Amino acid sequence: MRKLLQILLLASVPLWFTACGDDTPPCDSATDPGCADAGVPPADGGTDAGTGDAGTGDTGPIIAAPEVWTWVDIAGTACGNGARTGIGINPTNASQDLYLYMQGGGACWNEQTCFIQPSASNLSTGYQAAQFQAESTRNASMFNRGKATNPFRSMSFVFVPYCTGDVHAGNAVQTYGSRQVHHKGAANVEAWLPRLAATFPNARRVFLAGSSAGAFGAQLNYERVVASFPKAEVHVLADSGQMVTPSGTLQSTWFTNWGVTVPAACTNCTTDFARFPAYLADTHPASRFGLLAWDRDAVLRTFFAYPADNYSALTLQLLSSSYDGRANTRYFLKRGTQHTFLGGLETFTSTTGVALNDWVIQWVAGDAAWNNVLEP
Repeated sequence: MRKLLQILLLASVPLWFTACGDDTPPCDSATDPGCADAGVPPADGGTDAGTGDAGTGDTGPIIAAPEVWTWVDIAGTACGNGARTGIGINPTNASQDLYLYMQGGGACWNEQTCFIQPSASNLSTGYQAAQFQAESTRNASMFNRGKATNPFRSMSFVFVPYCTGDVHAGNAVQTYGSRQVHHKGAANVEAWLPRLAATFPNARRVFLAGSSAGAFGAQLNYERVVASFPKAEVHVLADSGQMVTPSGTLQSTWFTNWGVTVPAACTNCTTDFARFPAYLADTHPASRFGLLAWDRDAVLRTFFAYPADNYSALTLQLLSSSYDGRANTRYFLKRGTQHTFLGGLETFTSTTGVALNDWVIQWVAGDAAWNNVLEP
């Protein structure tokens, strides 16, 4: 049975790669003033402040022009091909809040998924200034300061690219076939966090979000961010990152090949992914943990090697065990096979009449009206 599941997974890897290569849905320039062609500066009235190692050195604060995007190379980082990467930053003086977004884009764990039927974005090409200059996600409404309804509009923005194939969670170098892969997602986080902490020493609230692979990365790196911003509130929004336990030995393979570590206090989390959200919520009761999910997500169910009905049942089981009944966890679940929400934040409304944008605004504010949304 396990062999059959592995065959099915590999046979359908292109679906994961195609759907996850860019998790941001196209925007509509007729209805969204923040929509623009890839590579065009965002609609906040600014232009790119430049690229390179902005700041006062490899360990000091980043110095960047306000309300424009700047690419920053970060020493000690690596993409899957071993080349250095960095982060995009768009600071503002409008508030002391920080919106930290982790990009999605598949994953890989062997020669088949990394190279033969590649299922991880930017693994071989890397991600540097040129890729960031053409990054379409910068034009999503969640980064549009001119949109009054954008819940993040007054925050400083940080864009974390994805190029390590390990859901931003690894610290290992593996050889698959004749080629080497640097699974350095978590190591990269530990490289850029000190610079962010130095750049935003007075951060009041950090809103840590991610889509797809970035959603898993946001959850798995949450405690690293908390440790770097000890004076700030840190809240999580996982977009299409429901931590159901994958089929067979997949989780063990992923964690071993990627070099993932989880807190020792999270009992059995290395073998049972579903325990992790409850661990975070119970360990950090003052933080808010939100989940956006499609119950039959065609990308994630392929990645986790489950048929649609099984994946839906496991998603509902996760919501019941890790989200229901907790004061600091909420979910927004829609029925369907689609994947990701944040790229089109203002385009989704539940069949029960709840607009996703309003739900996210409540998450940001800590509004008592922030509640679970479950389509029948």
